[in-house]
Amino acid sequence: MLLADRFRAHAEAAVRERSPLYDEWSRGIADDPDVLALIGRAPEARRQPALVLAVARWLGAPLEPWPSLREWMLAHPDALVAELGRRTTQVNDVRRLGPVSLALSRVDGPVALLEVGASAGLCLFPDRYAFHATARGDGVDVDLRWGDPVGDVVVGLDIDLGSGADAPPSALAGAVSAGRVELPEIVWRAGLDLDPVDVTDPSAVSWLETSLPPGPSDRVDLLRRAVAVARSAPPRILRADAVDGLAAAAADAPTDARLVVVSTGTLVYLPGARRQAFVDAVRRLDASWISYERRDLLHDVVVPPHAGLAPGGDFAALALDGHALAVGDAHGTRVRLLPS
Repeated sequence: MLLADRFRAHAEAAVRERSPLYDEWSRGIADDPDVLALIGRAPEARRQPALVLAVARWLGAPLEPWPSLREWMLAHPDALVAELGRRTTQVNDVRRLGPVSLALSRVDGPVALLEVGASAGLCLFPDRYAFHATARGDGVDVDLRWGDPVGDVVVGLDIDLGSGADAPPSALAGAVSAGRVELPEIVWRAGLDLDPVDVTDPSAVSWLETSLPPGPSDRVDLLRRAVAVARSAPPRILRADAVDGLAAAAADAPTDARLVVVSTGTLVYLPGARRQAFVDAVRRLDASWISYERRDLLHDVVVPPHAGLAPGGDFAALALDGHALAVGDAHGTRVRLLPS
């Protein structure tokens, strides 16, 4: 995808995230050859729109309309390119735990949880978060709760139960319809990341906040609450590659627990060959694998064509051991369950 098209796509995502400033900035960059050429000086892997805008803000770009950002970027080209070379995308969006927790509810415990691309490890605490969901479809309208009923971190999820006209509903859909979603006991948790974020470091946490789009959302508050949970028992995050470090990290898991490897929006940053190497490495482990990745990213996760979701709602596929359970939006706020 051309760089300009990536920023146009980011503008559309910003609209869905209710961030009008990022929408304006992304559209402005997409139509500006000078700024695109500046961003093109950064390494290919560092040209993601979310990272570019976060780095600009981190270095002092004002939260003002596009002309001000353009002026700032063209006045600080070397600093911007240098910082892009040092930074990585760090979203750590706990909202993706909504879909992930549905898949986790299908795993028998006790569980040893290992997240790839863990960042600060905020997604390693599903058992300490409260999940609130509404599920609708085929005459069913259910409000359900799971996780920690008194958790300070509340993750919302809209669930479309889909239709069983062409195939019987899945076991997951049956459990959701009956209001029976329960998480297994988690007895061990750890993560892998090329650039781990120390939740006890205020500057590192500030970078996480800067990586969120500005706008009228509760994402900063959600992040801060999740950081508080992680700080109470900082998770072990191994600085390692997703492929090369996987076996070593898994070796530390207790043998009397079911190892569950989780990847959410991480594998897109691996080149195709390394991505397949990761899939192969997971399958060599005695483990379950939960993925919430871009729908067309993994050859091993096949999602049939379907309709009924809002634009962007079928961006990601939720899968357990390569079997697609649902499709959902990029951030995990809504999913549609697939038939069995």
